[in-house]
Formats: sequence, structure tokens, C-alpha cells
Amino acid sequence: MNPEPGQTSGNGNPAILLLGVIVIMFCCLVYLWTKILNDNAIKPVVLSVGIIVTFIHLVISIFYQRSAFLKYKIVLAETYKEDFGFIDWQYIESITSFMSIHVNQQYFNLNTYFMFLSAPVLLSLLIVYFRKKSRNGL
Repeated sequence: MNPEPGQTSGNGNPAILLLGVIVIMFCCLVYLWTKILNDNAIKPVVLSVGIIVTFIHLVISIFYQRSAFLKYKIVLAETYKEDFGFIDWQYIESITSFMSIHVNQQYFNLNTYFMFLSAPVLLSLLIVYFRKKSRNGL
């Protein structure tokens, strides 16, 4: 769903319409993971390790995603310069805004897929960990 650099993107970004479905799926995943983790007798130490590992994965993924986005902006700028002889940074900023179709490959790729899977796992681990901690603390 990405146009080539320099092309217009038409009527906005139709892939953003999927965000509502993704939010619903996220909530379902949190609920299901929480249910699975609650049903199994998992020690707090294992939950702690899972929280740390998943958190580290998400932090690294976010930094990687940001780095990939900045590199993509540079690629767009270089392509624009090859086509027109100069770089119009205002244009580059406008086509890399949230609603632009030019950034679909930044939103929907393997890294963001794994981030989408890791985030509900982390949230579920935190919910189960704090529930067990509050039960044991009372």
C-alpha cells in the first residue's frame, strides 16, 4: 500500500482504518494471556524474568523502529534530491506524517508485528504479577 517516493498518495491512508480492529485485538490478547497465566501456577520469579525480558524486547524494538523511520526519511530525501535536484524538507515531513500512506511500511512490518505480540504479553504478565503480589501481601 506504499506509493513510490515522489508520487501522491491519493485519499489518505486506508490502512489507518485498521487501528480500531487492532485495538480490539490487543484487548482480546491481553484478556486471553491474563487468563492463561492465571490458570497456570507460575512462580513470581518466572513472571519477573518474563516482565524484564519482554520489556527489554519492547524497548529495543521501539529504538529500532525509530531508527528505521529516520533512515526511511533520509531515503525519501535522497530520492527527492535525485528527481528534483534539491530536498524539500517540508514535503518530506508531510509525507512522513502519521496519516500518510508513505509510512505504511513503517507501521506494518515484522518488527511492529512482534511488538504487537509482545505488548499484550507484557501487560498480562504485569497484571498477573501484581495480582499475585497483592494476594500474597494481604
